[in-house]
Amino acid sequence: MNKYKDICSIIPIGFSIEKRTIFKIKWGIGKMKILIWSQMHGNETTGTKSMFELFHFFLMRKNCDLVQFLKKSLTLLFIPMLNPDGAEIFQRRNAINIDLNRDAIRLQSPEMQILFQEIEKNNPNILFNLHDQRSIYNVGHKNFNPAILSFLSPSISMEKNTYSISRKKSMGIINFIANKIYKILPDIGSIGRFSDELYPTATGDRLQKLGYPCILIESGNYPKDFQKKIIRKYTVLSILSGIYFISSSIGVDLEKNYKSYFDITENKNILLDKIYRKVQIRKNQNNFFVDIGLMNFEKWDLMKKNRINLLYLLF
Repeated sequence: MNKYKDICSIIPIGFSIEKRTIFKIKWGIGKMKILIWSQMHGNETTGTKSMFELFHFFLMRKNCDLVQFLKKSLTLLFIPMLNPDGAEIFQRRNAINIDLNRDAIRLQSPEMQILFQEIEKNNPNILFNLHDQRSIYNVGHKNFNPAILSFLSPSISMEKNTYSISRKKSMGIINFIANKIYKILPDIGSIGRFSDELYPTATGDRLQKLGYPCILIESGNYPKDFQKKIIRKYTVLSILSGIYFISSSIGVDLEKNYKSYFDITENKNILLDKIYRKVQIRKNQNNFFVDIGLMNFEKWDLMKKNRINLLYLLF
């Protein structure tokens, strides 16, 4: 973070369960406030890396017209690692096994208390919630079409077709981002939309219901992009497109084309990492042919202090 101290303010805002410092980075001087947080799940790192690539762009191109326009129009508030204890051992939950993304009502964890305090203190106009998505998601269900990115404007009610002004705004912003990213997608892969199912204790659902437009970006999967370098490029461009649209639309209805959000195809949990067809197995002197699917899971090796890939069998 110190690399960017000449263009940003780096501010400690609290401590995790295990007393690791949680930081906020502030960039820009504009009236429109956007708060972005990443790694509320400690093993989901792509959003954090993407935001630092964006800050690198701001640093290297600080005098270009686009960066100057954004700097004068926006104030970006970024919490790069909301769950540093989980990040330390590459696990989803925090040090006391709480999923921070299901603690938005009880606020038992200090990490979530910090997030909500920052939101209440700064009263941001727009929120971005950055996550990683596993490689099992496909856009549609007919062809191999992995979800490079998935977006969600969280629901506010169990009733379908219920749209507050905050949700309409986040839907409108997602629609703009998707239309821009569609133009530069590779031949394989697309953009997906998450289900509208309500999760009352989830962070996005809770904040959207409280009146904060909330955009969830899930960095997904591209074949053989194991380090998510290609995925990270599209995540950076999505965030950049979103903040540009917001800064260009000050005084204009962000929700104008919100209904087009539903033109984004819903993603489906139907993919496997490997499939072996017609594998012969033997049981009680009988031969059988089965299909075997493998799902990849990443774990943290405490001894070697690195990530390892585990494969789970599915018959």
